[in-house]
Amino acid sequence: MSESDSSTTRPSRRDAIVAGTAGAMAPFMFLGSAQGRSKPPQDDAAPAGSGVMPSAPKPDYVFDIESRSVAPLGTPTDAILVNGTNPGTEIRYTEGDMFKVLLNNTMQNPCTVHWHGMIVPNYMDGVPKITQYPLAPGQSVFMEYPLRQTGSYWYHSHYGLQEQQGLRGPLIIEEKRPVHDYDKDITVFMTDWLDQSPYGIIPQIRNEQTQTSAVKTPVAGGEPFPGEKPFGIDVDYPGYLMNGKSLEDPWTMQVRQGDRLRLRLINGSTATFFRVDLEDHDMEIIAADGQPVVPTTAGNVVIAIAERYDVLVTIKKSGSFTLNAAALGTKRKVAGVLHTPGASKKPTIGRPTWRGVSGGIADYAALKSPYPTILPEGPVRTFEIDLGGKMSGYLWSMANEYYPEMFVPEGDASPLQIRYKDRVRVRFTNSTMMYHPMHLHGHFYRLLSKPGAWDETHAPLKDTVAVGPGQKIDIEFYADNPGQWFFHCHNLYHLAAGMAREVVYMA
Repeated sequence: MSESDSSTTRPSRRDAIVAGTAGAMAPFMFLGSAQGRSKPPQDDAAPAGSGVMPSAPKPDYVFDIESRSVAPLGTPTDAILVNGTNPGTEIRYTEGDMFKVLLNNTMQNPCTVHWHGMIVPNYMDGVPKITQYPLAPGQSVFMEYPLRQTGSYWYHSHYGLQEQQGLRGPLIIEEKRPVHDYDKDITVFMTDWLDQSPYGIIPQIRNEQTQTSAVKTPVAGGEPFPGEKPFGIDVDYPGYLMNGKSLEDPWTMQVRQGDRLRLRLINGSTATFFRVDLEDHDMEIIAADGQPVVPTTAGNVVIAIAERYDVLVTIKKSGSFTLNAAALGTKRKVAGVLHTPGASKKPTIGRPTWRGVSGGIADYAALKSPYPTILPEGPVRTFEIDLGGKMSGYLWSMANEYYPEMFVPEGDASPLQIRYKDRVRVRFTNSTMMYHPMHLHGHFYRLLSKPGAWDETHAPLKDTVAVGPGQKIDIEFYADNPGQWFFHCHNLYHLAAGMAREVVYMA
């Protein structure tokens, strides 16, 4: 992704801030059922009785999904890309627009695309066997739905392990009247990159195939979770990418002293958590998973797989500043460079020296919604979900049941049944030694963390929460979006080995 692809520059909004628009998002999580396609614009419609078929709706984005060999780390690797770019083409809309994207599958294999964090019609959610049929080779499909939210999101395949092969990219919805003022809007899309077929990883972990360096126990001294807690990993990747660029060939962005930047930090990885900072600068967190939070300052942000954090940074002096993204559990990082005119474009080498408090996963309790998020009254439906597993056979479960996925063909997990207008509360208990980023499709939920640990009236809204080893975390959501929805760990290898359930609305 080039600099022009990853940044939106606009006139300063410092004289045009409209205060209070955060409150306009408050009703968002209580919106009703998914909506169908809108009618084509009147200009495209044929006159009544003319016998002429209306013209096809025109997409704003065309995605050619293709197989090709790429070498972002130097080793040619079979990949699946959107429009030949890694990550895929950025989708960027404005609040209130109609989403219009045409998907063309030019490969020899089926595929799907899931719009992560988006409230979409159930049949466009992109999950095989649950919401839609995979897009067959040579076929196309037009996706159209009204955008009912703002924020930083992303898209990725939900077919097999195609996400790991590169079928993923950013999806941004700008506010019509932003609450915060900034000069540049910059997408920072971070991924892990595997230089072998991902379909061999689980067999290697299970000792069914010869192990490669990717699954061997990494050396001691990897980047710990903040607080010096060891961080377990499944895959020791050869490298990582920031906006498609490696540490050796870094992504860069020119800025000016005094620029106020909105960095949209998106962890589009398959199995990697990142700890992110901007050299010599603090970050002001203003949104988590696309939803606004009361601004809070952090020296660095820990981002789980699939999470997004929007942060504001003001460039306080001329120079070159490394944007570090250290992969937890490893000694590796990826980094980009924000630099003023004439300054170096080379990143600082070596592991970062962290400064200040850590935000994101490291301090979920610091996240607070700017508006009340209390759910409407309704029947309460409660689920106790133990996050478990059997490391000896690399099997992962939710509530002791295994979802029938690629590497667990015998799985028989039953659906979690709810009813329209239920208040659904889920308590996660992590009985494993790994972190599990738990994602629910089609809904945002209130992150309650430890009961009574904070002001639950303003509990933040999220779509993904990382549950650490031994942790108990509560979430709750209002059942206002009927359909069949996927609920799973977003570590793709945990999902492929059984850690998923289906959430089904009953009549």
